[in-house]
Amino acid sequence: MKPLYFPFTYVSEPVLEAFSAFFKQIVVYQPSSLNIPESMQKLTDSNLLEIRIPVKGDENKIDNILKDYKSWANIHQGSELAFFKMNPDKIPFFDDSSALQIKADIKKKKQKQQNEKKQDPLLNARIFLHIAQEFDMQNWEINKDLLLLEEKTLNLIDNLKGEDELSFRGNDRELALKIDHQSDYMTIDRIVAWTHMLQYDQNISALFITNNRSAVEHLIEKTPEAKIVLNIDSIPLTNSDGEKREKWQNSLNEQLELILGDSQPASEGIKISTPFNKDAGKKASLTLYLIPDESPYRFFTRSAWNKTPAEKINKETEFNNTLIGFVEF
Repeated sequence: MKPLYFPFTYVSEPVLEAFSAFFKQIVVYQPSSLNIPESMQKLTDSNLLEIRIPVKGDENKIDNILKDYKSWANIHQGSELAFFKMNPDKIPFFDDSSALQIKADIKKKKQKQQNEKKQDPLLNARIFLHIAQEFDMQNWEINKDLLLLEEKTLNLIDNLKGEDELSFRGNDRELALKIDHQSDYMTIDRIVAWTHMLQYDQNISALFITNNRSAVEHLIEKTPEAKIVLNIDSIPLTNSDGEKREKWQNSLNEQLELILGDSQPASEGIKISTPFNKDAGKKASLTLYLIPDESPYRFFTRSAWNKTPAEKINKETEFNNTLIGFVEF
């Protein structure tokens, strides 16, 4: 069972490393075949990542709109990602700031009839996800530079104080170097846009994972019947124990399939023993929530739009339950 990453379309190496402690491979959506991050393409070569494009077509239209948006953002704020900073509560192309309005702003044309043109929710979602992905990529690059600077600073402090007076040891040092691995900008709007992709996926899973606490909290708050069914704590991220990890991951996958197939799962979280040395370096934890008697399609469309669309686009799946996983590291 391949877990599906949500509600983002960009995954950095540290995030994938944490997910790989539990799963052999994860799936991440792309809004189109345009501008797929090179770093993610390289990760597919290791078979840790599967890039999936549920919706294809309109690439030229999307490319032109993105170019117009970048020009608009550069003119107004000097940054192609200015919209996220200027309007944190608004989602581009989901409200009155349509692509046609941005283009009209650039060319200073007053063509009101264009602004009244019917919008395409799917196209709008794909454009938004492209913009959000570019934002996430740049946000990670900035955080990575800050992390490197912090590491150099701590090393300098250690060298100046000497071995007997180190101020940052063990967990204290890890906390000092901890960064936000994923953006909290417009989480709910990301879920709405991402769910458009889910509708068109012909091979969706029943298992969804994220490292974004806000996304999990939003979904669980809207689902009072959700319950924690599995807790796995402090799994080391090192890959030195490949065969042992693979065997353990297979056992975990079997346990997840049992949970999904159980009409009356355990009322409290199941603890799974692990054969790893918990003192070995960086670690990750996994919490799994079960949404009983609700397929992934119905769960996400209800959570995103407060209703299930009358006509389902993707094929009927075999899953009657949904699992939401939160990975913390």
